Amino acid sequence: MHHAHRHPRRIIIFAAILAAATLALAPALAAREDEQVVEVKSLISRDAVRPGETFKAAVLLKVQAGYHINDNAPLDEFMIPTSLVIEDNPDFDVVEIYYPSGRRARFSYSEAELVVYDGEAVLGVLLKAKDGISPGGRALKAALSYQACDNESCLPPKELAFDISVSVVKAGGGPDLYPEIFDKIPFTSLRK
Repeated sequence: MHHAHRHPRRIIIFAAILAAATLALAPALAAREDEQVVEVKSLISRDAVRPGETFKAAVLLKVQAGYHINDNAPLDEFMIPTSLVIEDNPDFDVVEIYYPSGRRARFSYSEAELVVYDGEAVLGVLLKAKDGISPGGRALKAALSYQACDNESCLPPKELAFDISVSVVKAGGGPDLYPEIFDKIPFTSLRK
């Protein structure tokens, strides 16, 4: 008689182990979706800006190793482009946003060749401080939207909000900063 009882119990234990394993997996997946795969840092080409002056901002993207994001003009229409949005600000006009060209690469999840940013990429923003704005610190609200993928699959699209800090002064202004970064951003509006 004893043998008949042993079997169902083993199935129940197995089911319990399976359930525990599934629960253990769930938090790991959630953590991956939350992970900041892309870090953003912004720089301004001068430490202080005068009203009426045009100046540059750089948005430095750092993509975690093993991941990539699409560039701003993906070759495949189904891929989500990386795009930078600067919120309307009463004190500044956005003259131009520059996106570098990505690196061409192939990944198993897409049949087409893709153009991606991996490692580090620098986006440029050309801004104009409006005439007559009062001196003081300003924060331009910006957001980077992107979709990060590894070689096998893609994470859900994300939007990362950040601020670009600008200090406005009546007169003076400072020397150009970070020429090693800004000299490499070919803004079309500044071409002679």
